[in-house]
Amino acid sequence: SDYNLDCMPPHGYIHVLSLTDNIADFRDAVNKQKISGNIDTPEGGFDAMLQAAVCQSHIGWRKEAKRLLLVMTDQTSHLALDSKLAGIVIPHD
Repeated sequence: SDYNLDCMPPHGYIHVLSLTDNIADFRDAVNKQKISGNIDTPEGGFDAMLQAAVCQSHIGWRKEAKRLLLVMTDQTSHLALDSKLAGIVIPHD
């Protein structure tokens, strides 16, 4: 890259902050984030959504709450079955 950026290494998912009513904590957590590259960007976002859906205790979902995840991206996704063509055939547990 021609830019001198302080980036995080590629990662699939990092839990930063559980759900909270504390706006200051949320603002601080967002402001501390650094840009990161991902080896496979579309699936990286989907993996984060999967983790947020299944890791209930880390996220802090209330048992009776409806859950809504909003993902905003400008990256296009791959075609269905791309993973099988690449030999990735073991699904998430």
